[in-house]
Amino acid sequence: MISQSVADVMTPTVRTVTPEATAGDVARVFAANDIGSVVVVAPETDCMVGIVTQLDVMRQVAGDADVTAVPVGSFMSAPVHTVSSAACIHAAATRMKEHSVQRLPVVDDGELVGILTTTNLAHYVPRLRREIRRRRTATAP
Repeated sequence: MISQSVADVMTPTVRTVTPEATAGDVARVFAANDIGSVVVVAPETDCMVGIVTQLDVMRQVAGDADVTAVPVGSFMSAPVHTVSSAACIHAAATRMKEHSVQRLPVVDDGELVGILTTTNLAHYVPRLRREIRRRRTATAP
């Protein structure tokens, strides 16, 4: 089995907001950065306290919430499931499946260093296939 680490496929840039940011603020961050999630951090400690996705914001809009006033702290997902950058992709994918999540913040020594998404994993699959073919060719008689 080929073992790649989370560090090999994660997105190293992670956008963060505080729990006081509004759904509208987060929607603008999504649009400006072409991303689908932000990690919510406590302003006093910079500790991760939640995660907000595009679907979370859409649910607020569908529920007629005032997106200019509703803070993300009131609808963020918590606790946040995380993974280390040294973890293998298989373990991370298993963790995503077990917790029914599509994003895992990557944390090393208590520090947020990236995010792993199902999109990252989907982009990884062709590389995995090429590596499997390369190894088969190298070991063929």
